[in-house]
Amino acid sequence: IIKNIEVINENVEIGDQTNMGFSGSIVSNGQGIGIVVATGENTELGKISQLMKDEGIKSSPLQETVKKLTKTLMKISAGIVLLTFVFGLISSGEFSINSITSVFSTSIALAVASIPDALPVVLSIVLTIGAVKMSKNKGLIKTLSSVETLGSTSYICSDKTGTLTQNEMTVTKFYANGQLYNVDGLGYRSIGEIHLIAKGEKNINFAQFMKNIVLCNDSSVKEVEGQVKTFGNPTEVALTVLGSKAGYSKNKLLKNNKIIRTLPFSSSRKMMSVIVQNDEGFYVYTKGAPDVLMEKASGILIGDIVDQSEQSKDNFIKVVDDYADEALRTLAVAYKKVDEEEALYGATEDVEKDFILTGVAGIIDPPREEVKESIRQLHDANINVVMITGDHEKTARAIAYDLGIVKEKNATVLKGIDLEEMSDQKLYAEVKNVNVYARVTPEHKQRIVKQLQNHQQVVAMTGDGVNDAPALRAADIGVAMGITGTEVTKDSADLILLDDKFTTIEKSVYSGRTIYANIKNFMRHELTTNVAEVLALVLGLVLFRSSVGNVAAMTPTLTALMVLWVNMVSDAIPSFSLGYDVAETDLMKEKPRNPNESILANHTWSRVLIRGTVMGAMVYLGFLLAAQNGLNASEAQTVAFLTLVYGQLWHVFDARSSRTLFRRNPFGNIRLVGAVLFAGVSSFLVTIIPFFNSVMGTAQLTLPVYLLVIFIPALPTLILSGIKEVFKIKIW
Repeated sequence: IIKNIEVINENVEIGDQTNMGFSGSIVSNGQGIGIVVATGENTELGKISQLMKDEGIKSSPLQETVKKLTKTLMKISAGIVLLTFVFGLISSGEFSINSITSVFSTSIALAVASIPDALPVVLSIVLTIGAVKMSKNKGLIKTLSSVETLGSTSYICSDKTGTLTQNEMTVTKFYANGQLYNVDGLGYRSIGEIHLIAKGEKNINFAQFMKNIVLCNDSSVKEVEGQVKTFGNPTEVALTVLGSKAGYSKNKLLKNNKIIRTLPFSSSRKMMSVIVQNDEGFYVYTKGAPDVLMEKASGILIGDIVDQSEQSKDNFIKVVDDYADEALRTLAVAYKKVDEEEALYGATEDVEKDFILTGVAGIIDPPREEVKESIRQLHDANINVVMITGDHEKTARAIAYDLGIVKEKNATVLKGIDLEEMSDQKLYAEVKNVNVYARVTPEHKQRIVKQLQNHQQVVAMTGDGVNDAPALRAADIGVAMGITGTEVTKDSADLILLDDKFTTIEKSVYSGRTIYANIKNFMRHELTTNVAEVLALVLGLVLFRSSVGNVAAMTPTLTALMVLWVNMVSDAIPSFSLGYDVAETDLMKEKPRNPNESILANHTWSRVLIRGTVMGAMVYLGFLLAAQNGLNASEAQTVAFLTLVYGQLWHVFDARSSRTLFRRNPFGNIRLVGAVLFAGVSSFLVTIIPFFNSVMGTAQLTLPVYLLVIFIPALPTLILSGIKEVFKIKIW
């Protein structure tokens, strides 16, 4: 930013306060004396620090919903255990040590069964799996809870420069010798062709224009080990790259052109000139603001002729205006021939006049090509993308339209000065109708984020500079650039883009949704098993009234250690594997979930209760039939134990889908298949190894019984899924 001492008599944004030097800025060239008007927290940089301090640490949507669910389950569990203990004592009809011990043992089994004790461990592991996946996609998560938050994101507020754009100024159009040209290739690589835009036959003639922009230039571009290294002002670099695309390099031109004098750029003159000597004499090559050079020009080079007509000037002005309307930064170039004395000793004001204009370059920081597709994908996923930039209104609107953030060329853009005059209530009413903000301050960004959050939106905010840090801290998930981002920004962020690409955010959202879906599947599977365990134990206590076969009435359907085994081995291990599941095909077509919505919403509770009830009834039925057929207590409990184990191992394949198990390939998650095999085999082994027989109370069964307890438990899952598949019953 070029600074000056001119008084500004109107209220302008920070970016337009050209007579102020802000703490934290770097002086790149020039010298001056300043008057200190603020220190510490009263500086603009200090205000950013204060804004960050005001932001507390927020819980993620998942943390909130799990916290509520945990409290609910604890209350239910406590109630069930208490009622079971009281009912058991009353039913026993005696208050002996044996009866109390038996009832207490059943109560403990119920407590273990009703509380999903593997939940914290599995959640952490599943979130860690998600974080590892995201890191492979160049997204580094700093807190595990942020993995899930990304999945519920409904708004992504993004800075423009370097995130949506390449942060590499590029000449995309230019006007030279009376002709219009388009330029291919974006960024600082000298790859791209130049195309003449013309009706009819015209010869390409831009030699004088190219000579101007290359010689009147202090920048250079080099490729070092495959990486492009630039030196100098970004605008000058863009001109150097354009010259290279046209086959003009400064080193080649300097063989026949000697720069004998340089008139550096100044904010008062708004131009830069070099004086060159060659075989034809002395020439002044100049570049600068189009309006300034127009005032000092005596003619315009059209073809090989200097045209001094008003028509040629009007055409030149129209080109400049058209480029400005397209949000291109314009830079005019001109030249003149001088004698030796003026070249060597002429005053600047005498040298820089009576120019011949050769053309004008249209420069822009181009959008990243891959961003367009990412924004389209995010829109398909019902996620709004908002551009918040310190750049000018026209530039912001043009880039937003080009990327598809807005659908109309004249879309509404709110400027910082507009936000300054808006109350929070007014901004609240407008914030969901605006997708582009320009010339904003750090406080404005923070206000925008907070008003979106007041609409119950989950907001992600991206940025790379210190001025972005407060908004990143305020957002539900802050996203920082890993390459160009400042350390303050990275420290404030939850997600760091290791490649600085906006597309990584889109991939991270996809990962977040996948992880949330996997967590939801895990919760459904876990709670279904818990319902089955509790129901089997309660049914045994309430209905198993007298001695049947060799089993006493007070014998629990499952021992406490059997329930613990189910929870920690045959339930938890396959559940871990659900974290590796890939997403269902239409995941990015769904709306972001409501952050206040329970993880068990959308008929999940009904599926848990229906499947849990059927599974629990089957476990009790297995226990009852075993007792009626003469099996002893340990054998009957073992039948119930294996019926529950294999019932949940069949059910875990159904839990992989929000629809039915018939919609997913059972071998699509090899880790899950391996975990199911491990849990199934190990559960079988604890019934035949003597050590576990004595510790867990299991017993060996006959081969026909083993076959029954392995395959019969598959029927409820297959039948219920089949009914849902055919009749499309949502609550099923």
